[in-house]
Amino acid sequence: MSISETAQSDVVDLIVGLLGEVDEEDFRLAPRSEYYSRLCQAVCQLVGMDRAILFLDDDVRRVVRPMGSHGFDGALVQSINAPLGGAGLVRRALGTDQVVILSAPFGEDELPSEYVRAFGLTTVACTPLTAGGTWKGVIISDRGGRPFELTAAERDRLWSLGKAAALAATARVATRQQLLNQQLSERLALARELHDSVIQRLFGITALLRSGDALDAAARERCAEEAERAMHELREVIERPLVAPPDLDDTQLTLAQELERLAARPGETPLKVTWQDGCEVPPVYEPLLQHVLHEALRNADKHAEATLVEVDLRCSDDALHMTIVNDGVRPGERPGGAGVGLRLCAMEALRDGGALEFGSKGGDRWRVRLTLPLP
Repeated sequence: MSISETAQSDVVDLIVGLLGEVDEEDFRLAPRSEYYSRLCQAVCQLVGMDRAILFLDDDVRRVVRPMGSHGFDGALVQSINAPLGGAGLVRRALGTDQVVILSAPFGEDELPSEYVRAFGLTTVACTPLTAGGTWKGVIISDRGGRPFELTAAERDRLWSLGKAAALAATARVATRQQLLNQQLSERLALARELHDSVIQRLFGITALLRSGDALDAAARERCAEEAERAMHELREVIERPLVAPPDLDDTQLTLAQELERLAARPGETPLKVTWQDGCEVPPVYEPLLQHVLHEALRNADKHAEATLVEVDLRCSDDALHMTIVNDGVRPGERPGGAGVGLRLCAMEALRDGGALEFGSKGGDRWRVRLTLPLP
């Protein structure tokens, strides 16, 4: 496609500005919704659009979901639970790698009616986000619900902005992976330190207690001192500041809303949710609970052939418990283990004074159980 020198300059400036924001510090401080919303705003300013929503393929939540918007009600955008990845409009834009214009009346197979009704759409432009032969998502934009047409120059600019957005998304994903690797390295270093200090002390105490020898007062005092030192060292290691998990707190839905969204997905493994009456999730735990939920579901997809996933959430006097069980362990096969994601979540749970356990529950069932102390 051709593009004017002015449009070319605008797109280059946008790319440079977006990539300049993708550094580790900004990544931790700014939620990705703000990042992609700024990109939507730039699209509107450079092409004369009034509203834009950017959708990306989210492999964690296993859905093409809105990551940012401009001009639309962001809360309303997030509340719509309508699959977009299979829409005909999206397939056409990605299949042809061109900006596709669609006007009402919209067929349900072209664009989900939930979006049409919520925002009064009459004409929309669908811009593909592709990079390196891989599709990342799309940008849906319009002019405030009014019918419109695009000139060839405007189509060129939108197409180029789509490439810029795909490049920016790729850079952000690469930064996220870099931070995850750094986080994992720190967790591994922490585990080695625990082994070299706390575990060695506890091993010595255990060996002495299992020796069968009678312990005099001095030996008992030595065991008590070693146990106290081990507890002190463990507390120091756990409370040490670590790299924050990227995007862990970037959720705009509550756990209850996310479970409702997941349960309503067509064509996916059925989800059975049991939520104890009166059990409330402290807001501070929302990110970790949702992260564990998605990691458990992703592992079930990769390592099992489940016909049902059960999620049970309940509260005791002093703790919150979330249990996720799938029935998809293949007969005669060793169940697949947990990936890096659940292991990192286990470290986060430990820092909050909780615990995360996962493993076979016997037969064809695999369980993930998170316990967190209630304030």
